[in-house]
Amino acid sequence: MDETFLKRFLLYAAAAGAAAGLLYLTLRFLLPWLLPFLIAAALSAAVEPAVQGLQARLHFKRGFASLVLTLFLLFVLGGLLSLLVTALTGEAYALLRRVPALLSMIPDSLQGLLTRLDRYAALCPPWLRETVEETLTRSAADAGTLLGMLAERLLATLGTLITALPRMILAAATSVLAIYFTSSALPELRDALAQYTSAKVRRMLESLQQVFTRSVSRWLRAELTLCAVTFAELLAGFWFLHQPYALLLAFLITLVDALPVFGTGTVLLPWALVAVLMQNAPKALCLALLYLVTLTVRNILEPRLLGAVAGVPPILSLLAMYLGFCSLGVGGMVLFPFLLLLLSQFRRQK
Repeated sequence: MDETFLKRFLLYAAAAGAAAGLLYLTLRFLLPWLLPFLIAAALSAAVEPAVQGLQARLHFKRGFASLVLTLFLLFVLGGLLSLLVTALTGEAYALLRRVPALLSMIPDSLQGLLTRLDRYAALCPPWLRETVEETLTRSAADAGTLLGMLAERLLATLGTLITALPRMILAAATSVLAIYFTSSALPELRDALAQYTSAKVRRMLESLQQVFTRSVSRWLRAELTLCAVTFAELLAGFWFLHQPYALLLAFLITLVDALPVFGTGTVLLPWALVAVLMQNAPKALCLALLYLVTLTVRNILEPRLLGAVAGVPPILSLLAMYLGFCSLGVGGMVLFPFLLLLLSQFRRQK
C-alpha cells in the first residue's frame, strides 16, 4: 500500500474521529448548558422587528422596548403553558387517585383475559395448542413481576421529574433574563461580532444564519402543525368514546407520535387489541378507525408541510435516528435527523 495514501487515510480517520467526539461532547454537554442562551438568541432575533417598531413609532428606548416585549412573551407563553399544565395536572391527579382501585381490578381482569385466551387456544390445532397454553401459563406467572417493575419505573420517573424541577425552573428564569439582555444589547453584540471577524467570515455566518433560520422555522412550523392536528383528532375521538382523561391521553399519545419511527399506532393498536380480548369490540373498532384517521391525515399533510426540508434518503434518516438513540437516547432520535436535514439544506445552499 502506498505510504502517502496510508498517511492520508489515517489523517482523515483521525480528523473524522475528533469531529465525531467533538460533536458528541457538544450535544451531550455543551448544548444543554447553552440551551437557554440559544433560545434567547433565537427569540431576540425574532422580536427584533417589533423592538425597532416600538423605537420608531412610540420613541421607546431600546431597553424599555426589549423589556416590554420580553414581558409580553412571558405573559403569552407562560399563560398558555400554565393553562396546559393545569389541565394536564388535574387529569393526572384524578388518575392517580384512581390508581389503587385500578390496581385492585387488575387480578380479576387478568384472570378473565386468561380464561378467554384459554378458550381461543382450545380452537388452535393440536400441534400448536400445547405451545400456546405453555406461553399463557408463563405469561400469567410473569404478570405480577411485570406490574411490579412498571410501578417501580413509574415511581423512579416521578422522582427524576421532581429532582429536575429546580433545574428546569432555573433554566426557564435564565432564558427569560437572557432574552431581555440579548434583545437590549443586540446592536452592540452585532457590532462586536463584526469587529472581531473578517468580511468573509461574516458573509459565511450570515448565509448560515439564513439557512438555519429558514430551516428551523419551517421544520418547527410543520411539526407543530402536525402535532396540533393529531392532538385535535385524538381529543375529538376520545370525547366521542367518552374516554376518561381524554385530554391527558391525547397529549401523551401526541408526544409519542411526534417521535421518529413511533406513531399513534404504537398506543392505539395495542389498546384496540386489549379491547378485543376484553370483549369490547365496538371500542376496539373505534380505536382502529381513529388510528386510520390520524395515519391518513398525517400522510396527506406531512409531505406538504415538510416538503421544504425533504430530499434525504430514508436509509440515512433511519441511520441518524439509530445513532441519535444510541448516543443521546430518545432526544437524539429527534435531534440527529434534524441535524441531517439541516446539513442537507446547507449542501443545497452551496
